[in-house]
Amino acid sequence: MARNMVTNLRCSSALQGLALLALLAPILPARGQTPPLAPAPLVLEGLGRATLPLDGPWQFQTGDDLAWASPAFDDSAWQPILTGSPWEAQGHHGYTGYAWYRRHIVLSSDTPAALNLALFLPACDSACEIYWNGALVGALGKLPPNPVWYQYFDAPLGLIAPLGRAQSGVLAIRVWKAPIVFLASAAEGGLTQVPILGSQQAIASHDIELHYRWLRRNEFGLGVMLLSTVAALLALIAWLRNRSRTVLLWLAITLIFPLEANLISNVPGLVQFRWSYGTVGVIISIRDLAAWFLLIALLNLGDQRWLVKWTRIIALTAIAFDLVDSVLMLFDWSRHSGAVLLWTDVLSTIPPVLLETWGIVIVVAAMRRRLDLARWILAICVLLSDLITAVRDITGLGNRWTHWTIGNMVVAPIITIGGVSLAAENLTDTFLLFAILLVAARFILEQNHRQTALELEYRAAREVQQRLVPVSVPSIPGFDLRAAFLPAQEVGGDFYQIFPQTDGSSLIVLGDVSGKGLTAAMKGVLALGAVRALAESCPSPAQLLTSLNREMVKAADGGFITCLCAQIFPDGRAIISSAGHPAPYLNGQELPIGGGIPLGILANTEYLETTVQLPPGQSLMLLSDGVLEATNPAGELFGFDRTRAISTQSAEEIARHAQQFGQDDDITVLTLVLGAA
Repeated sequence: MARNMVTNLRCSSALQGLALLALLAPILPARGQTPPLAPAPLVLEGLGRATLPLDGPWQFQTGDDLAWASPAFDDSAWQPILTGSPWEAQGHHGYTGYAWYRRHIVLSSDTPAALNLALFLPACDSACEIYWNGALVGALGKLPPNPVWYQYFDAPLGLIAPLGRAQSGVLAIRVWKAPIVFLASAAEGGLTQVPILGSQQAIASHDIELHYRWLRRNEFGLGVMLLSTVAALLALIAWLRNRSRTVLLWLAITLIFPLEANLISNVPGLVQFRWSYGTVGVIISIRDLAAWFLLIALLNLGDQRWLVKWTRIIALTAIAFDLVDSVLMLFDWSRHSGAVLLWTDVLSTIPPVLLETWGIVIVVAAMRRRLDLARWILAICVLLSDLITAVRDITGLGNRWTHWTIGNMVVAPIITIGGVSLAAENLTDTFLLFAILLVAARFILEQNHRQTALELEYRAAREVQQRLVPVSVPSIPGFDLRAAFLPAQEVGGDFYQIFPQTDGSSLIVLGDVSGKGLTAAMKGVLALGAVRALAESCPSPAQLLTSLNREMVKAADGGFITCLCAQIFPDGRAIISSAGHPAPYLNGQELPIGGGIPLGILANTEYLETTVQLPPGQSLMLLSDGVLEATNPAGELFGFDRTRAISTQSAEEIARHAQQFGQDDDITVLTLVLGAA
C-alpha cells in the first residue's frame, strides 16, 4: 500500500509539472527556439462595397526611419498598440515627435480583383503620411520641416487615400505629434480614431455620411450661427451709415463671433492649427471687448467712468496677452524644446482666461439701475454666457494637468432631439442672441424716437432762428443794404435786427453769442427781446449797449455776447458803439472804434461812441468774427488781411469767400452803400 501511495504521489507530481510547463511554455522559450514570428495578418473578408474597420492590434514603434515603410521590413519586435486611442493612453505619456504604425493586411480570395481600394483616416494627432506597400499614397497635414496640422474638435476632417487595385500588403502610417500646448487633453498623439478600409465608392459614401451626421448633429448651432451672422451684417451696415452709433459696431462684432470661431476651428482644412490657435484667443478677447461695451451701452452704464476705464484696460490687457500666443505660433517649435513653448503659452493664456469673468462685474454694476425687463433678460443671458465660457476655458484648457471634467460637462450635449444635439453653450448662445436683438431693437427704437424729438427741437429752433435774423433783408431809406447769414449748425448764435427810429434814422444791432447751436440761439433771442424793449428808451447806441449789458448780467449763465450797435442817418452820418465786437470796414479800411467789454460780464460797464460820415457810393461793412476766424484744412485763419481785401464786395460774396475758405463759426455780414439806386 505504501508503495502504491508513493507511486501515486510521483504520478501526481509529474502531472503537475507537465501542467506548469504547459502554462509557462508561451513565455519561457525552449533552448534553440526561434524568435517570435510577426503577428498574424488581418484577413479581410467580404470587402465588396462594404467598409471594414482596421481595429485590433497594430505594430508600433517610436522614432523615424523611412525604411519602416517597406513591406519587407521585419516589425515583429515592435510593440502592439490599438488605433482609436491616443498613444499617450497606451504607455507613451508625454511623447511628441515621430512614431510609426504598421499593419499586415491579407484580402480573402473572394475579393474582386478589379476592386479599387481606399483608406479612410478619420483623424490623426498631429500629422501623418500613409504608405501602402512602400509607396506614399496620402498625407493628412504636412510633416516637418514646416509642419502643417489642424484642430479636429467635432468637425469631420478625414483623409481618403487611394490604394489602387485590390491586393494584400502592408499599411504603414508615419505619424508626427506636435509639441504640447496649454490647450491639451490628458491623452494625445497618434491615430486617435480607427482607420477604415473599403472600395473607393464605399469610402466616399462613408465620408459623405460622416459629414451628413455632423451637419445633422450641429444644425441647431449652425442655424444660430447663421442668424447671428445675418444680424451682425445688418448691424454693421447700419453702423457704416451712421458711424456715431458705436453700439451697432459692438453688436456686429459680438454677433459675428460664432462664425469666426467655427471658421478658424471647425471647418476642415481651412486654417491650420498654428494660425487658429494663435488667433482664437485674440478673437475671443476682441469679442469680449465688444460684448462688454455693448452691455455698458445697453444697460445705460456709460456714465460710470470707472467702469468704462477699467473695461478698456482689462480688454486691452487680455488682447495683449493673447498676442503673445500669436507671436509664439510664428516659430517652428518642432525644431526646439517644447517646454519653452508650453510654459510661455500657459503664462500668456491664464490671465486673459481669468479676465473673461469681467462681464459679471458689468452686470453687477447694472443691478443698481432701474432697467426694463428686456435689459434684465439681456444681463442674465450675458452673465450665463460669460460664466459658461469662463468655466469651460478655465477648467478645459488645462485639463491635461488638472484632470478636471467640468469643462467637458459644459460642452457635452444635455439633450438630443431628432439627432440634433443641444449643449448648455448652444442654449445660452441662443437666448443671448435673441436677448441682444430684443434690447438692441428697443435701443434703436429709442434712438429713433430721440432723433425724431431732436428734429422737432431743431424745427422749433429754426423758427427761433427766424426771430434772430429778418426773414427778408430790410430796407434803410437812402441806402443799398445787403445781408448774408450762414449758421455753422442748424441754428446759430449770431443775430441782427434793424429798428426804424422816430427821428428818421435806423438802428442796426449785430451780435454774436458765445457758443453755437440751440443754446446760443436762445440766448440771442433773449438779447433781441431786451433790445426791442430798450430801443425806444435809449437815445444813443452807447446807452443802448450799457442798458443791454445790465440785462445780460442779470441773466448770466457763464457766456457772453459781443455786439455792435450803429445808428444810421439818411445823410450818411453813422454813430457806432461796440461791446467787444469786430470793427466795421469803410471803403476797405477798418474803422478805429473802441472795443469795449462784451455784454454779460461786468454790470457797470460804460461804452464809447464813434461818429463817422459815409461818403456817397462807398461801402460800410459790418461782420461777425465767423469771417475772420474761418480756418482752412491747413489750420490757417482767414484773418484781417483777406477780410480787408474783400470788404468792398457785397455781403453775399464776402460770406461765400469765408465759407469756402473753411467755415468754423456762424457768419453774418451786412453791407450798406449810401446813395445807391
